Amino acid sequence: MAAVIGWHELYTSDVDAATSFYAELLGAEIERAQMTELEYPMLKKDGRTHAGFFFKDAEHEQVPSHWYPYFEVDDVDAAVEQAKSLGSDVFHGPATVEEAGIRLAVLGDPQHATFGVLTSPNPAPSGLFVWDELHAADVEAAKRYYSELLGWTTESFMDGYDVFKAGETLAGGLMPKSEDLPVAAWLSYIAVDDTDAATTKARELGATLLMEPTTMENVGRFSVLADPTGAAFGLHHSTSR
Repeated sequence: MAAVIGWHELYTSDVDAATSFYAELLGAEIERAQMTELEYPMLKKDGRTHAGFFFKDAEHEQVPSHWYPYFEVDDVDAAVEQAKSLGSDVFHGPATVEEAGIRLAVLGDPQHATFGVLTSPNPAPSGLFVWDELHAADVEAAKRYYSELLGWTTESFMDGYDVFKAGETLAGGLMPKSEDLPVAAWLSYIAVDDTDAATTKARELGATLLMEPTTMENVGRFSVLADPTGAAFGLHHSTSR
Protein backbone atom coordinates (compact mmCIF):
# COMPACT_ATOMS: atom_id res chain seq x y z
CA MET A 1 0.00 0.00 0.00
CA ALA A 2 1.24 3.49 -0.83
CA ALA A 3 1.07 5.16 2.59
CA VAL A 4 -1.17 8.10 3.44
CA ILE A 5 -1.11 10.17 6.61
CA GLY A 6 -3.22 8.66 9.37
CA TRP A 7 -2.35 10.62 12.54
CA HIS A 8 -0.32 13.52 13.94
CA GLU A 9 1.59 13.82 17.18
CA LEU A 10 3.27 16.65 19.06
CA TYR A 11 6.42 15.72 20.97
CA THR A 12 6.50 18.55 23.48
CA SER A 13 8.34 19.78 26.55
CA ASP A 14 5.08 21.00 28.15
CA VAL A 15 1.95 18.98 27.45
CA ASP A 16 -0.28 21.20 29.60
CA ALA A 17 0.83 24.37 27.81
CA ALA A 18 0.49 22.72 24.40
CA THR A 19 -2.96 21.24 24.97
CA SER A 20 -4.24 24.53 26.37
CA PHE A 21 -2.83 26.48 23.42
CA TYR A 22 -4.25 24.32 20.63
CA ALA A 23 -7.62 23.83 22.33
CA GLU A 24 -8.11 27.58 22.71
CA LEU A 25 -6.71 28.44 19.29
CA LEU A 26 -8.86 25.92 17.43
CA GLY A 27 -11.97 25.83 19.59
CA ALA A 28 -11.22 22.17 20.26
CA GLU A 29 -11.48 19.81 23.22
CA ILE A 30 -8.82 17.67 24.84
CA GLU A 31 -9.77 14.02 25.27
CA ARG A 32 -7.54 11.96 27.56
CA ALA A 33 -7.06 8.25 26.93
CA GLN A 34 -5.48 5.96 29.49
CA MET A 35 -3.01 3.73 27.68
CA THR A 36 -1.42 1.21 30.04
CA GLU A 37 1.34 3.24 31.71
CA LEU A 38 0.49 6.74 30.51
CA GLU A 39 -2.29 9.20 29.87
CA TYR A 40 -2.45 10.28 26.23
CA PRO A 41 -4.14 13.64 25.55
CA MET A 42 -5.74 13.99 22.12
CA LEU A 43 -7.04 16.99 20.20
CA LYS A 44 -10.76 16.56 19.51
CA LYS A 45 -12.84 18.71 17.18
CA ASP A 46 -16.16 18.12 15.39
CA GLY A 47 -16.60 14.81 17.20
CA ARG A 48 -13.28 13.30 16.00
CA THR A 49 -9.81 13.03 17.49
CA HIS A 50 -7.11 14.35 15.17
CA ALA A 51 -3.76 14.33 17.01
CA GLY A 52 -2.01 13.34 20.19
CA PHE A 53 0.47 14.92 22.60
CA PHE A 54 3.51 13.11 23.92
CA PHE A 55 5.70 14.41 26.76
CA LYS A 56 9.39 14.99 26.07
CA ASP A 57 11.27 13.82 29.15
CA ALA A 58 14.48 15.25 30.61
CA GLU A 59 16.57 12.57 28.88
CA HIS A 60 15.66 14.17 25.53
CA GLU A 61 15.83 17.77 26.69
CA GLN A 62 18.04 18.72 23.73
CA VAL A 63 15.39 17.60 21.22
CA PRO A 64 13.15 20.53 20.21
CA SER A 65 9.40 20.22 20.53
CA HIS A 66 7.99 19.27 17.12
CA TRP A 67 4.99 17.92 15.24
CA TYR A 68 5.27 14.85 13.03
CA PRO A 69 2.89 12.77 10.89
CA TYR A 70 2.22 9.04 11.01
CA PHE A 71 1.94 7.12 7.72
CA GLU A 72 -0.41 4.16 7.40
CA VAL A 73 1.39 0.98 6.31
CA ASP A 74 0.36 -2.65 5.89
CA ASP A 75 2.98 -4.03 8.29
CA VAL A 76 4.68 -1.80 10.88
CA ASP A 77 7.41 -4.31 11.75
CA ALA A 78 8.36 -4.83 8.11
CA ALA A 79 8.35 -1.06 7.51
CA VAL A 80 10.66 -0.53 10.50
CA GLU A 81 13.11 -3.15 9.26
CA GLN A 82 13.12 -1.61 5.81
CA ALA A 83 13.55 1.88 7.26
CA LYS A 84 16.54 0.66 9.28
CA SER A 85 18.09 -0.80 6.13
CA LEU A 86 17.69 2.61 4.47
CA GLY A 87 19.55 4.41 7.27
CA SER A 88 16.72 5.40 9.63
CA ASP A 89 16.81 5.80 13.38
CA VAL A 90 14.16 4.05 15.48
CA PHE A 91 12.98 6.29 18.31
CA HIS A 92 10.09 4.19 19.60
CA GLY A 93 8.57 0.79 18.92
CA PRO A 94 7.36 -1.16 17.20
CA ALA A 95 4.73 -1.20 19.92
CA THR A 96 1.08 -2.16 20.18
CA VAL A 97 -1.59 0.02 21.81
CA GLU A 98 -3.84 -2.80 22.95
CA GLU A 99 -6.69 -0.50 23.96
CA ALA A 100 -6.99 0.86 20.41
CA GLY A 101 -5.74 -2.07 18.34
CA ILE A 102 -2.99 0.10 16.88
CA ARG A 103 0.60 -0.91 16.13
CA LEU A 104 3.09 1.87 15.61
CA ALA A 105 6.68 3.04 15.57
CA VAL A 106 8.39 6.44 15.51
CA LEU A 107 11.38 6.86 13.21
CA GLY A 108 13.85 9.41 11.95
CA ASP A 109 14.71 9.45 8.27
CA PRO A 110 18.38 9.64 7.21
CA GLN A 111 18.17 13.46 7.31
CA HIS A 112 16.75 13.26 10.88
CA ALA A 113 13.15 14.26 10.09
CA THR A 114 10.81 12.53 12.54
CA PHE A 115 7.79 10.55 11.36
CA GLY A 116 5.74 7.57 12.46
CA VAL A 117 4.27 4.46 10.83
CA LEU A 118 1.11 2.75 12.02
CA THR A 119 -1.60 0.24 11.34
CA SER A 120 -5.02 1.03 12.77
CA PRO A 121 -8.55 -0.33 12.49
CA ASN A 122 -9.85 3.24 12.58
CA PRO A 123 -10.28 5.52 9.54
CA ALA A 124 -7.77 8.35 9.33
CA PRO A 125 -9.13 11.60 10.81
CA SER A 126 -9.74 14.37 8.31
CA GLY A 127 -10.67 18.03 8.27
CA LEU A 128 -8.27 19.57 10.78
CA PHE A 129 -4.75 18.66 9.67
CA VAL A 130 -4.83 19.39 5.96
CA TRP A 131 -1.25 19.24 4.69
CA ASP A 132 2.25 18.13 5.63
CA GLU A 133 5.47 19.09 3.91
CA LEU A 134 9.01 17.87 4.35
CA HIS A 135 11.72 20.51 4.53
CA ALA A 136 14.71 18.46 3.41
CA ALA A 137 18.45 19.06 3.42
CA ASP A 138 18.74 16.89 0.30
CA VAL A 139 15.56 16.84 -1.78
CA GLU A 140 16.70 14.12 -4.20
CA ALA A 141 17.76 11.83 -1.35
CA ALA A 142 14.38 12.40 0.33
CA LYS A 143 12.59 11.43 -2.89
CA ARG A 144 14.53 8.16 -3.06
CA TYR A 145 14.04 7.34 0.62
CA TYR A 146 10.26 7.82 0.77
CA SER A 147 9.83 6.11 -2.59
CA GLU A 148 11.65 3.01 -1.36
CA LEU A 149 10.01 2.98 2.07
CA LEU A 150 6.43 4.02 1.29
CA GLY A 151 6.06 3.54 -2.45
CA TRP A 152 5.57 7.26 -3.04
CA THR A 153 6.21 9.02 -6.31
CA THR A 154 6.94 12.72 -6.73
CA GLU A 155 6.08 15.37 -9.25
CA SER A 156 6.90 19.05 -9.54
CA PHE A 157 4.22 21.46 -8.32
CA MET A 158 6.18 24.66 -8.86
CA ASP A 159 9.79 25.77 -8.98
CA GLY A 160 11.43 24.60 -5.75
CA TYR A 161 8.42 22.63 -4.54
CA ASP A 162 7.50 19.00 -5.26
CA VAL A 163 4.59 16.89 -4.08
CA PHE A 164 4.65 13.32 -2.82
CA LYS A 165 1.93 11.07 -4.25
CA ALA A 166 0.53 7.86 -2.76
CA GLY A 167 -0.88 6.37 -5.93
CA GLU A 168 -3.02 9.19 -7.28
CA THR A 169 -3.49 10.78 -3.84
CA LEU A 170 -1.44 13.80 -2.81
CA ALA A 171 0.42 12.70 0.31
CA GLY A 172 2.52 15.77 1.15
CA GLY A 173 4.92 18.41 -0.03
CA LEU A 174 8.70 18.51 -0.38
CA MET A 175 11.01 21.51 -0.48
CA PRO A 176 14.58 22.44 0.47
CA LYS A 177 14.93 23.43 4.11
CA SER A 178 16.10 26.91 5.05
CA GLU A 179 19.65 27.33 6.31
CA ASP A 180 18.49 28.25 9.81
CA LEU A 181 16.69 24.92 10.24
CA PRO A 182 19.29 22.61 11.85
CA VAL A 183 17.91 19.34 10.44
CA ALA A 184 15.19 18.24 8.04
CA ALA A 185 11.68 18.35 9.48
CA TRP A 186 8.05 17.74 8.64
CA LEU A 187 5.76 20.77 8.94
CA SER A 188 2.05 20.18 9.59
CA TYR A 189 -0.69 22.62 8.53
CA ILE A 190 -3.97 23.07 10.40
CA ALA A 191 -7.18 24.26 8.73
CA VAL A 192 -8.71 27.54 9.93
CA ASP A 193 -11.58 29.70 8.71
CA ASP A 194 -9.49 32.89 8.60
CA THR A 195 -5.70 32.68 8.44
CA ASP A 196 -5.09 36.28 9.49
CA ALA A 197 -7.45 36.14 12.47
CA ALA A 198 -6.09 32.76 13.60
CA THR A 199 -2.52 34.00 13.26
CA THR A 200 -3.30 37.02 15.41
CA LYS A 201 -5.00 34.83 18.00
CA ALA A 202 -2.08 32.38 18.05
CA ARG A 203 0.32 35.23 18.76
CA GLU A 204 -1.93 36.51 21.56
CA LEU A 205 -1.78 33.00 23.06
CA GLY A 206 2.02 33.00 23.06
CA ALA A 207 3.00 31.73 19.59
CA THR A 208 5.93 33.18 17.64
CA LEU A 209 5.37 34.24 14.04
CA LEU A 210 7.77 32.54 11.60
CA MET A 211 6.05 33.45 8.30
CA GLU A 212 3.50 36.21 7.75
CA PRO A 213 0.12 35.23 6.27
CA THR A 214 0.69 34.70 2.55
CA THR A 215 -1.71 33.98 -0.30
CA MET A 216 -0.89 31.44 -3.01
CA GLU A 217 -3.14 31.31 -6.04
CA ASN A 218 -5.27 28.15 -6.26
CA VAL A 219 -3.91 26.98 -2.89
CA GLY A 220 -5.09 29.40 -0.22
CA ARG A 221 -3.74 31.64 2.49
CA PHE A 222 -1.28 30.31 5.05
CA SER A 223 1.12 31.31 7.80
CA VAL A 224 3.76 29.51 9.89
CA LEU A 225 4.27 29.91 13.63
CA ALA A 226 5.97 28.25 16.59
CA ASP A 227 3.70 27.33 19.49
CA PRO A 228 4.57 28.31 23.09
CA THR A 229 6.66 25.12 23.47
CA GLY A 230 8.67 25.90 20.31
CA ALA A 231 7.02 23.50 17.83
CA ALA A 232 6.50 24.87 14.33
CA PHE A 233 3.11 24.50 12.64
CA GLY A 234 1.20 26.07 9.79
CA LEU A 235 -2.26 27.61 9.57
CA HIS A 236 -4.12 27.30 6.28
CA HIS A 237 -7.37 28.46 4.72
CA SER A 238 -8.03 26.81 1.40
CA THR A 239 -9.42 28.64 -1.61
CA SER A 240 -11.82 25.71 -2.01
CA ARG A 241 -13.38 26.12 1.46
